[in-house]
Parts: sequence; structure tokens; C-alpha cells
Amino acid sequence: MDGQGKTHTCKHVFSRFRDLGREQVNVELQLHTTWTDGQATVLEILQTARERGLGALAFTEHVREDTAWFPDFKTEVLSAAGAFDDIRVCVGCETKAMDDQGRLDVSQSVLDACDIVLGVVHRLPDGKGGYLDFKQLSFEETAEIEFRLSLGMIAKAPIDVLGHPGGMSLRRHGRFPEEYFRALMTSTLERRIAIEINSSYLVDMPAFLALCEEINPYVSIGSDAHRLSELGRCRDQLLELGIGRS
Repeated sequence: MDGQGKTHTCKHVFSRFRDLGREQVNVELQLHTTWTDGQATVLEILQTARERGLGALAFTEHVREDTAWFPDFKTEVLSAAGAFDDIRVCVGCETKAMDDQGRLDVSQSVLDACDIVLGVVHRLPDGKGGYLDFKQLSFEETAEIEFRLSLGMIAKAPIDVLGHPGGMSLRRHGRFPEEYFRALMTSTLERRIAIEINSSYLVDMPAFLALCEEINPYVSIGSDAHRLSELGRCRDQLLELGIGRS
């Protein structure tokens, strides 16, 4: 099967948490290459993924509404993937929330070209076309705004995955309210959207996994890999914690 044939959809890889086995965990569904802010090429990623025995990859580059290079990026990924029939390769994007109504910083043409769309919170819009200054916001303010932006994407945005939930609060304050995580998991489950287990952002992986066990949402496995050394890191952490060993 050629690269084109392997990239029709990645949605089948999203399992509910309690159904995760070795095959479902043995994936890397958030990674970045030199097309954006990653440090490895598409080919280097594929070669390293094969060496580490990964079964599926999603190339999820950062995009904006004015991104013009996506067709060339997709062509390169599909061309390179043709030599890696042992790895299921998907083309996707990571795009940020622009308001709490689900508007994304991405064009329709890019959405149409993707197998998988990760919706994330990277900035906190001020409602006037700009962004709030994280330094001027308390933990409570940051978390509440991030929560509203995330709920807006879950409810209205054309996303497959809520990427690194609570990530801005976790990066800047080292925490995100449990009740917010719980509400986001419940909402993604209702919409059949995956919530990401992201080893790059989660400061308390066991606590997050305990909530996953309780709520049993659809989950996506992502390391937010920007370097070859990070590829498959989330898989490895989950296996160490006893998730997906069967």
C-alpha cells in the first residue's frame, strides 16, 4: 500500500482509555518537524520511529490561517511514508483557539487536507484582536480562560483531538484544576473527541490517568515531540505506568 492509501483517516486509532492495549499505545500522534519548530526532518522522524517500533505517526505541524506551505508538507510526508509500510502515517495539524466560540487559527483548505486536527490553547485572546499577557494573569484567571477556550473548541470546532489540555496553566503555574480536567474529559467523551495524554505538559501523569480511568474518555497519545530523542516518549511513560502492556 502506498503513502496515499495509508492516510485516509486516523480516527480508528482513538480508543477509550480502558480499551488501551499495546497496539493503541504504540503510537506518536503529536510531533513536529523542520517544517515548523521541530529539529528533525520528515525522513529522520520516520527512520527513528521504525527503530523504536512505533506503529503509527501523526505529523501535526503548527499552522495559522495564512499558512501556504501545507500542500508541499503533505506531499513530502506522503512521499516519504511510501517506504515505511510498517508504520501507519497520518498528516495533521495543530491549531490554536482564537475565541471561546470554537474559532481556530487555520484555513478550511488545511482542515480539508488533514487526517487529524489537534485543537490547542497557546495564547489567550483579549477579544480585541490581540492577546492577554500571561504575566499579568493569576493562576485562577489563566486556568479559567484556558478552560473556556477548550470548551469552545470541544463544542464547536472541527477538531479530532483536544491537544495538551490545561497546557498553558501547567507550563506557567504547574497545575490545572481537577474539576476542569474532569469537565473537559466528560465533554470530549460526549462529542466523541479524543483528549490528549501529552507527556510534554502533564506534571502529574498518574493523577491524569486516574481521571481517565474514572471517566473513560477517548484518548490520543502524544509526546509533542520536537526532537528525535522525544519520539515515543509518551508511549514509554504509559508502558512504565502499566498502561497498554496487554
